[in-house]
Amino acid sequence: MSFSVTPIFPIAIGKDIFSTGLSNKQKNFLLNLEKAKNHGNLTSKDRYLNKHKSLQNLTNFCLSSLNHYFKELYQPKYNVNLRITQMWANYSQKDQWHHAHEHPNSFISAVFYVNCTDNIDNITFFKKGYEQLQVYTENFNQYNSSDWIIPVEENLLIMFPSSLSHKVEPVQVDKTRISISMNTFPVGILGNDSNCTECILK
Repeated sequence: MSFSVTPIFPIAIGKDIFSTGLSNKQKNFLLNLEKAKNHGNLTSKDRYLNKHKSLQNLTNFCLSSLNHYFKELYQPKYNVNLRITQMWANYSQKDQWHHAHEHPNSFISAVFYVNCTDNIDNITFFKKGYEQLQVYTENFNQYNSSDWIIPVEENLLIMFPSSLSHKVEPVQVDKTRISISMNTFPVGILGNDSNCTECILK
């Protein structure tokens, strides 16, 4: 048998495009929300944007994509779906950033990009775990990288495990970057009765 490398236990990042996009009215609604200070940028004081009828089409798209991502990864035997628990907006002006963080009390999280600069803006994810040896790397790949940068664009939804640490670099241009973050939690039957792991969430 010749040499081979088999990737196991990969971390999957989901992507989907909201093809219709948001209307100018919806964008103005998001832009004019009351804001609060965050670490490096601003966030909306309203953390339940999924409850607004004016954003119903976006919420439906995000929820559908999140459940597609969830079922593609976990292939649940029983009836399990995700529900959005919180949904809020982030605002970053020039030289503002989004600090490195995770999303506690959530299973799968997502970020939707309302306003950003193509070919410049991105999101960085960080590898979990302790690296015992530090080897100077000449060519980075998905095996030896401690972080991974994913370019973003307007109307893109990025989905990822809530425990995965991530950050966004400072805005480089005179344009306010607006994104919408969301958390989810499963609803349905988790585990298995015969294994004494069953958990029914409604």
